[in-house]
Amino acid sequence: MTGRQMEQQLGKRIRHRDIFIFWSPLALMWIMMAVEQPAMAAVVARLPDATANLAALGVAFSIALVIESPILQLLSAATALATDRLQYRRLLALMHILAAGLTTLHLLVALTPLYAFVVGTVLGVPHQIVELSRLAFLAMTPFAAAVGYRRLWQGVLIRYGHTAVIPVTMVARLLATAGLLTAGYITQFAPGAIVAAAALIGGVIAGALASLLFCLPVIRGEIPAAGPGASALRWRTLLRFYVPLSLTSIIFLASQPLLTFGMARSEFPLQSLAVWPVINGFMFLFNSLAISYQEAVIALLGRGDAGRPILQRFTVALACSIAALFLLISITPLSQLWFRGVAGLTDALLPFTHGPMRLLWIVPALVTAKSWFRGRLVHRRRTSALAKAVVIHSVFLFVCMLLGPILFRVPGTILAAVGLCGALGVEAGYLRLRIAAQERRPQGGSDASN
Repeated sequence: MTGRQMEQQLGKRIRHRDIFIFWSPLALMWIMMAVEQPAMAAVVARLPDATANLAALGVAFSIALVIESPILQLLSAATALATDRLQYRRLLALMHILAAGLTTLHLLVALTPLYAFVVGTVLGVPHQIVELSRLAFLAMTPFAAAVGYRRLWQGVLIRYGHTAVIPVTMVARLLATAGLLTAGYITQFAPGAIVAAAALIGGVIAGALASLLFCLPVIRGEIPAAGPGASALRWRTLLRFYVPLSLTSIIFLASQPLLTFGMARSEFPLQSLAVWPVINGFMFLFNSLAISYQEAVIALLGRGDAGRPILQRFTVALACSIAALFLLISITPLSQLWFRGVAGLTDALLPFTHGPMRLLWIVPALVTAKSWFRGRLVHRRRTSALAKAVVIHSVFLFVCMLLGPILFRVPGTILAAVGLCGALGVEAGYLRLRIAAQERRPQGGSDASN
């Protein structure tokens, strides 16, 4: 079914089957990305000095995510705004500016004493992994630009109904990543953290190039030309829409080192820092299904609000299904089969996975609820509510990570799990309240700045 046929079908009557057909390729794309993290951790865990390299990789990756955070919402922005060629070109110009600025910032952090100050002094990461994590971070320099262009072009593909080709772009990414990981494992040309960083960069560049190849025919043949007298979004209007949306990623990812901050000051800091990236990679396999749902909500609501009730029922079913599957794995030997057999954790590190796994099952359900609420707000162009929600998330997480190590003598992984669950809960609750408040008053037209 082509994108236009799907749009016509959805315009008549949306069904659970229609939602699943549209969303499932997006879910597959995110699952493929989720597989990447455990694969990198599994290779690093089997190379020399595994504990230090796993910890260094986790630290470097968390800082790189903060640097790239301003471009992450280009996927949603392109899905919502790429209505004609003028708007697409304006979005592309924004991406060029972001790519240049964020790459410069990445190098500034990596090549100056700023990195040691942030990681060693502010976050309190054990000194023996600071320099190793810096080298991994330096290898990730093209990360923000490659991810940004890929997300822009994938957003265009989603907007015009070509969700089926998006997993193919991720296959290109995974093949490049797997090839470089295999070469690093066989040759051991560098420490494990550097091997994983190089594989990550090779993969994201391959994914960006594949996305461009699929997007070019859409840009040339399907994005409509602007009508007579039309003009691109004014920069002021675009920034009113995008800045609050982007702030959700910036603040959220900037808050993630708070987990490192808390774990570094809790019981068993080195073991917790080594295990958390592996737990997080496993959790992302489930969260990816939920995160991918946001773009589906934006695109499908853009074709008519009549499908909202059935989309809401689909949301509830999706949240319950993912959480139940996570809980099933967490309370059975399947979890240890994963962490020992797939991730390659040693017997010394395995005990640090038990407690967090029994707490984190609720996270995929909360992320699904967030995607539903966020998608509805982006569709209405009420993006400031998203930024406020993630501020609440970050403040809650900061308080937990600041006071937790003082009040409770527990392993850092337990503290991180409790803080994450609580922060996601209050964020989803706030978004729900904002949706309810808006439904009690007339929408009154599009508002990109609210």
